[in-house]
Amino acid sequence: MKGNVALVTTVLALAGTVFAVPAAAAAPCTTGTWRLTKADLTVRQSTTRLRIVGGKGATLTLGGGRAVHRYAGSARLTETGTSGGAAVTGWLRYRGTLRMKAKITGSRLVGTISSASGNATLKLRQTAPLSLDPAPRNLAALLKAGEFTGVPDNAKITCSTTSLKLHQTDTTSSGTLKATWTYRRA
Repeated sequence: MKGNVALVTTVLALAGTVFAVPAAAAAPCTTGTWRLTKADLTVRQSTTRLRIVGGKGATLTLGGGRAVHRYAGSARLTETGTSGGAAVTGWLRYRGTLRMKAKITGSRLVGTISSASGNATLKLRQTAPLSLDPAPRNLAALLKAGEFTGVPDNAKITCSTTSLKLHQTDTTSSGTLKATWTYRRA
C-alpha cells in the first residue's frame, strides 16, 4: 500500500517539474488553432516509470500573447508502467477550457502560470495496483499550485504550416518528465 500511495503522489507531485500552457507571438507558423493528434509523456522517479499517451482531439489556439486549450471531446490519455515493481494502469481525462498568457522566446513556448484561468478539469483514475478515483480537479488551480497538469510550458517548438510539436524535458529532485505534444492545424 505504501508504494501505491507514493505512485499517486509521484504523478500528482511532478507538476513543479511539469506543465503550464503555451502561446505564440513571434513564429508565424505557431499562430492559429491546432488539434492534438497525440501526447506522449514519460515520467521517471526512483522506482517509478510511467508512460502517458493519448489525448487526441483537444485543441490549442495560439496568438495575441495567449494560449487557449479546449478539451471538449478529447480522448483520454492512458497511463501504464511500474512503481516499486508493481504494474500501474490508469487514465487521465481533460474537460473544459484553460486560458493562459504565453509567449514565444526564440524557439521556446513559455506560459505564464499565474495567469491561468478557466473551467478546465483533470480527472485521474488509477485502476492498478490500487483502484483510485478522486474527483476532477481544476486545471488552473493545479498549475498555480505547481502540481502535475499534463499541459506543456517552457517547451521547445518545431512547426510548419500544417504541424506543430512541443517538446519538453523537466528534471527536479522528484524525477524527470519527457514529453512531446503533436498537433495538426485545425
